[in-house]
Amino acid sequence: MTRHSKNNTSSSIFTYHERKKIKDFNSLKQRLGSSSMRKFEQCWLCLSFAIKPVTTPLGYIFCRECIITNLSKQLEDNKKKIRRWELDIEQHKATLKEKEKLEFEERKRKFLDDNLYGSVLDKRIKTTGPSNTFKEDNKEVANSFWTGSNPGSKPQKKEEDADNILLPRPKNILTCPISGKPLKVKDLVDLNPESIRGSEENNSTVWICSVSKKPISHNLACVIKKSGKIVLKKFLGGGEDSERDLYVPLIPGGTGFSSHNSVEATKFRPSMQ
Repeated sequence: MTRHSKNNTSSSIFTYHERKKIKDFNSLKQRLGSSSMRKFEQCWLCLSFAIKPVTTPLGYIFCRECIITNLSKQLEDNKKKIRRWELDIEQHKATLKEKEKLEFEERKRKFLDDNLYGSVLDKRIKTTGPSNTFKEDNKEVANSFWTGSNPGSKPQKKEEDADNILLPRPKNILTCPISGKPLKVKDLVDLNPESIRGSEENNSTVWICSVSKKPISHNLACVIKKSGKIVLKKFLGGGEDSERDLYVPLIPGGTGFSSHNSVEATKFRPSMQ
């Protein structure tokens, strides 16, 4: 009786354990714990305790220095894009000007050939008679399923159309680094939260509600625009539309429960065929 092979990939099928041993293919998924979640008082950019915290109109909390630095970088990038676009426009105009100059020279040459040398050429043509030597070269190309009708002229037309297409001017708009929505510096709301010392194990600072003095972790909270105080949403009530403009709902912190937020991280990679 022959010996059964125990080497990997010796079987006709790809086993579960063999798939797990492969490190360079297939998407990776991992369950995230509560320690991997962003806490309520942490900045969305540096993921540290927010220093001089501010919030966007959508409720994302940032350090003032972090968000100002990010917006300044966006402003510099937008200026570079606009400058690059202006250089492309100048180059395009120079190309069109050169093209018009060449067309003018071609029309000028053709005019001289038709008027100055046309009579001499007509006499030569009459004496020599018609010639069929290059007749087949000037014959129009027949229609083809693969190449289309007259394939020699279509690519040239497409190239001319591509040359005439101008990219639109880049927009000089600053956006929120998390939500991608337009954001201005004047839209930022300063926070003035009350805080207490956390547990001895974590040795961290926790923000509390200004009304109930309870710690805020994953609870729904709002900031009052006028004072910057953070209050749990249940103490504000429903309110009218005019009153809703007085506060901004904040994005709550993450937990390790799948019912509250996404707790699975996925890294997409090429799959093994």
